[in-house]
Amino acid sequence: MEKNKIERISWSREEFVNNQNKCPYLINDRCIIYPVRPIVCRLQGNISELRCKSSDEKKLISKEKLNDIKEEFFKLIRQSNSTNVFYSTLKF
Repeated sequence: MEKNKIERISWSREEFVNNQNKCPYLINDRCIIYPVRPIVCRLQGNISELRCKSSDEKKLISKEKLNDIKEEFFKLIRQSNSTNVFYSTLKF
């Protein structure tokens, strides 16, 4: 985020509620961190657990493919010596 000159926003639970649980990085309904958005945002609308109202069931990522993505994601986390804690509205 520093590379892209994006300020980290940290909201309390109360701030999320006051903002109707909208992402703090949505400005005028546009994602201001799109190039560096987290995995949960990348999966939004693409898996059954994060389905959009207009999601086509046939185009959703399969459970098997999602497991492959998660495995690769955690592998990258381990390789970079980063934490495996990430934030989401969905518990993985």
